[in-house]
Amino acid sequence: MLDRRRLFGLLLAAAALAPSLPALAADPIVVGAYPSNPPWEFKNDAGTFEGYEIDVATEAAKRVGRPVEFQDLGFQALFAATASHRIDFAVSSISITNDRLQNQSFTQPYYDSDGTILGREGSAIAKFEDLKGKVIGTVSGTTGEKWAKENAETYGIAEVKGYNAQQDLMLDIQNGRIDGGAGEIAGFQYAMTKIPGLQILIRIPTGERFAMMAPKDSEILPAVNDAISAMKADGTLAKIHEKWFGVAPAAGTSTVVASGVPTAQ
Repeated sequence: MLDRRRLFGLLLAAAALAPSLPALAADPIVVGAYPSNPPWEFKNDAGTFEGYEIDVATEAAKRVGRPVEFQDLGFQALFAATASHRIDFAVSSISITNDRLQNQSFTQPYYDSDGTILGREGSAIAKFEDLKGKVIGTVSGTTGEKWAKENAETYGIAEVKGYNAQQDLMLDIQNGRIDGGAGEIAGFQYAMTKIPGLQILIRIPTGERFAMMAPKDSEILPAVNDAISAMKADGTLAKIHEKWFGVAPAAGTSTVVASGVPTAQ
C-alpha cells in the first residue's frame, strides 16, 4: 500500500503531465456554414445542419479524432471568420481560386462544378448574347457575382443585382422581377426541385472546384486533407455524392481523385 506522501507525489506528477496529454484532441473543429445553400448545407425543420458538405466535414473531423461544431454564418462572413481564426473551416460551395489562396487556405477539392444562368421556364434567353439589356441576380460574394460583373459589359447586362440569400434570388426569378440569376449549377438544380417554374438557360464552363476553406496555413489542415484523401480512397465520398445527387460521381473528378493541399500561384 502506498503511503500518503508517495501517493501525493504521484498525484502531483500526474497533474503536471496532464497538459501534455492530447486533451485538446477532444476540442471540436468549428466549421462555419451558410444555412441557405442546399444541397451543400442547410438547416432542417429541427434547426440542425444537413447537406453534402456537412457530411464531408463531419466525417473528416471524425477521422482526425475530433467532434465537429457548425456555426451559422452569412456567406461573406465566412471569409472574415476564417481570416480572423474565429472558425477552423468554412463550407458553402466555396470555390478554390488563386485570389482566395493569397489570404486563405483550402483542403483539396471534393466537387467539380460549372456556373449557370437560371431563368423562368419559356425564357427567350438561350445564349450569352441574349443577356443584353437583362437584369441578372447573384448571391453577393459568390463566383456567380464575379462572373456577372466581369462579363456585364461584354454581354450588355443592364444590371447585376445582389442578394443575401439564394432563395430570395430564385423567388425573384420565378416572379419575373429579374430576368435570370448567375450561380453554381448543382445548387440551382437542387433548389429547382423546391421552386417550380424555373430552368437552366445557359451553362457557364467555369471549372470551379469546391473545398473546405481554412485560415492561412492552418495547423490542422494537413490532417483534414489526409482524411479527405482516405474518404476518396475507400469510397466514402462517392457514397456521400450518391446520397445528395442520386448518382455516382464521374470518374476522374475531384470527388474521387485525391490530391494535395492547393497552393497559391
